[in-house]
Amino acid sequence: MYVDIISIVAAGFAAAGIALILNRLTGRRLPRWIVPAFAGIGMIAMSLTSEYRWYPRTLTLLPEGYEVISTVDYSAPFSPWTYLVPYVNRFAAVNVAGVQRNPNVPDLRLSNVIFFARWQPVQFRTALFDCAQGRTALLEDNAIFNDDGTISVSRWDQTGLDDPATAAVCEGSA
Repeated sequence: MYVDIISIVAAGFAAAGIALILNRLTGRRLPRWIVPAFAGIGMIAMSLTSEYRWYPRTLTLLPEGYEVISTVDYSAPFSPWTYLVPYVNRFAAVNVAGVQRNPNVPDLRLSNVIFFARWQPVQFRTALFDCAQGRTALLEDNAIFNDDGTISVSRWDQTGLDDPATAAVCEGSA
């Protein structure tokens, strides 16, 4: 967040500097409001660039073996242009390369899920996928690993086999 603020302020100074140079080149014939106008336009442009480039920039930081399973487009009334061109401000990715299986319970799979959100810390969670019944559970501290290989969790979510995360983790299970 601080890097964004610093880059926005720097863009404002750079745009104001361009206006000062243009004013000097024209023999100081430009109106006085041109410098603050250029600064404001530069800051707005940098802010929009930062918002729209967050998702592609964050994808480059995604560890190898992870696959994006969902994205959330952002639109807001105080940013009316986002209704025309929304941008991604949240997404989740699952580790398809590091799926863990137990031969005693072949339909259950464990995998790590990463949740990314703009202006929020990254959340790492471990999820349990039931490839036979199409359900998912985020593992909490109260999960119990039984001797027979099954896992007891407090809550299952019926996501279905067509859910992107379940499909990615359970691929090739049949």
